[in-house]
Amino acid sequence: MTLSHKHRTTIYAKLSPIVGEEEADALLSQFPSRDTDEPATRADFQLLAADVQVTAAELRVEMQDLRVEVQALLVDMQGEVQGLRVEMHSLFRRQTVWMVSALFGGLSVGMGLAAGVASVIAA
Repeated sequence: MTLSHKHRTTIYAKLSPIVGEEEADALLSQFPSRDTDEPATRADFQLLAADVQVTAAELRVEMQDLRVEVQALLVDMQGEVQGLRVEMHSLFRRQTVWMVSALFGGLSVGMGLAAGVASVIAA
């Protein structure tokens, strides 16, 4: 049962001279001044507990969905990394072949040039 401010003031004014101010305050504190001040009941706690359980279950489902998404992203990333490794290996191999070919080609040109210069000097 809630008491309006007017009722609380009247009760306090009449009761405090009889029992004392502290006791009147203690007595009035047992009566809520607003509907929201009513003490929680067992049913209130049961409803709150049910809401918490539903929310926790929803969070568990969302967490599982996130785990599945993260796992899928991880698989995709691993595939991409593997593809990059294959491409890098292929490009490195092609570069190595090109460099060796250029080196031997440059050596043979240089040797031919040296032989030509040597034959001109010898003549």
